[in-house]
Amino acid sequence: MKTLIPMMTIGLFLAGCAGTFESRTADLVIYHMRMADSLEQEMALKPAAEHYALVATEFPQTTAYPIAVRKAAMLYASEFNPARNDSLALRWFTACLGLPLKKTDRENIQTFIALLQRVRILQEEVTRRTASADSLTSIARRQTGTVATDLRRIQDLEAELQQTQKELKRMKEIDLRLSKSRK
Repeated sequence: MKTLIPMMTIGLFLAGCAGTFESRTADLVIYHMRMADSLEQEMALKPAAEHYALVATEFPQTTAYPIAVRKAAMLYASEFNPARNDSLALRWFTACLGLPLKKTDRENIQTFIALLQRVRILQEEVTRRTASADSLTSIARRQTGTVATDLRRIQDLEAELQQTQKELKRMKEIDLRLSKSRK
């Protein structure tokens, strides 16, 4: 009997704490969802997406989870979001596939996922081609510099050749005069 009273006291305390924890969780979820909705209405899409993502990440057991996942996915994919992030949108759309969805919703999400993956592939291709173009531009600059240097060298050699030809012509004239004077 002596141990039963302390055990019951601890049990009641823990039960009270559990109710408080669940109430606190519900309050946090409501706060973040309302904040996200308000920010979304004001077109502050970056912080709205962050609030939805927070609810989806921290409170997956709540009834707000499906809404938070969908909204986070849509806001991270939105072209009006200055912090648009296709990787995060892809993550949240993929999480949406784990939710119970209507057939049309599932097809739309699968289309979003396919488009985001295609965009990622195209961005990688653009990055690769940009790097190739930059490399070719660098090579062209170097070759232009080499060609300009070679052109100057050729011009210097042509000038030297003309000077040498003039000197040879003068020497030939001198030689002709000498040979005429010896005859």
